[in-house]
Amino acid sequence: MKYESERIYLRAWTAEDALLLQHFQLRNREQIESITANKRDEAFYSLEAQTELIQDWLERRKAGKRYSFGIFLNHTDELVGEISLFLIELNGAATWVVGYATDRLHNGQGYMSEALKRLIQFAKEETDIRQIVGGAVPDNAGSIRVLQKAGFQETGLHDVSIQGVMKKHTMLTVSLVDAE
Repeated sequence: MKYESERIYLRAWTAEDALLLQHFQLRNREQIESITANKRDEAFYSLEAQTELIQDWLERRKAGKRYSFGIFLNHTDELVGEISLFLIELNGAATWVVGYATDRLHNGQGYMSEALKRLIQFAKEETDIRQIVGGAVPDNAGSIRVLQKAGFQETGLHDVSIQGVMKKHTMLTVSLVDAE
């Protein structure tokens, strides 16, 4: 199913997307590794590993614990990024977190802002998610701006493990529950 917006659409990954995801991961490796929690070895970038990754995401989707999408241009179907909502334990509480990456060839064009707004709409309409948390290192003004444009409010600083190193992140939250 496609979740359309003005210039882009979100589509859940399928097993057939493994090669597309692999190329995206390789092309944006340095950028993604600078923001991801887990260390990635060479095997992670193999087609087999990307296929397994998508299978894991699909299983988590069925369990209602992760919603992962490719971000594609409406008119060309070109992949311009990826975005996910995933459930984690944060300070002892179940917390929905948003993670995203824009293809370096498409940075600064507003696609992620559009995708995040569409993702929030999906979450409100099709899930029971009540709140989403996002974060970025304080000097990543672009990512913080993306979150703020989508209605996220700053909630403070939090240490997050990136590649085994604790880094301060500006944390932002958005409520999906309409004020009464």
